[in-house]
Amino acid sequence: RCLHQEIRPMYTIICCSVDPEAAAALERNVARTIGVPFEFIAFDNRSRGWGLCKVYNECAARARYDLLCFIHEDVRFLTEGWGGKLAPQLRAPETGVVGFAGSVLKLRRMTGWDTCGRDVRANYVQHMRGRRHPRRIGPPDADYSPVVTLDGLCLLTRREVWRQRPFDERTFPGFHCYDLDFSLAAAVRHTNYVCRTVLVEHFSEGSFSRAWVEGMEALHTKWASHLPMCAEPLTEAELARYDRLGEGYFIRFMWQKGCFDVRGFRDAMRYLVRRPETGMAWSLLPKYVKYKLRTLLRKCRSDKR
Repeated sequence: RCLHQEIRPMYTIICCSVDPEAAAALERNVARTIGVPFEFIAFDNRSRGWGLCKVYNECAARARYDLLCFIHEDVRFLTEGWGGKLAPQLRAPETGVVGFAGSVLKLRRMTGWDTCGRDVRANYVQHMRGRRHPRRIGPPDADYSPVVTLDGLCLLTRREVWRQRPFDERTFPGFHCYDLDFSLAAAVRHTNYVCRTVLVEHFSEGSFSRAWVEGMEALHTKWASHLPMCAEPLTEAELARYDRLGEGYFIRFMWQKGCFDVRGFRDAMRYLVRRPETGMAWSLLPKYVKYKLRTLLRKCRSDKR
């Protein structure tokens, strides 16, 4: 570890770009905040339309430096000197991938990168519906919280970790689930972490569509024999509780994103019949009305335009 501290860290920053101005703004932000040498690779994907896995693998293969940062062009670093702060943890042999939002658990049933909110570890500012939402979730005394999955807004790792398990271009040819797959692959051999000493800001609300659902289905098929995966010890009773909550949370999440064809009202009624003892089951009816009305209003506004 002493030797690691003596070597000045150097980063290759990789982003898949469809907006040259956004990429340039990100590069300026990195130059102002990183505090150590870096190279910036902005892959212009407007004409090629490659999936993120292919873009990230292509750029990582020609990276000059050992520390890799895969980042969306709509992210900004808010902490000065973050390159030096992150380097010791990234260089630790047990570290796989470091990010800013993740979960301590991945269930066998279909969920996003988080299961039900209680499993989340996060340290970032999310822009949503015109407002900034600080998300700082996890043990208050831990600089790094162990997790299994990580959100792809920003993923940092060593080149050797990427070489062991590159991004899976064949299974995930588009723009979804590459982050969950990459972090799960790293978690097989290493420990992933959410960093709480560096703060980032994320300007996009994300995209959830049929393509996202298909990516999730492919992810769960690929990792079925490994799930559930946990970053901390959980009893069978705790896992069963997460499973109950995770089912209801995913139904509500799909409604929130307007994906009523993925999980509909019948799914909620089946869940209520099987889990009448859970508060989550009884809360779904008013949530259905709320999100259905919101989706209809958005559609009306869009039609008027």
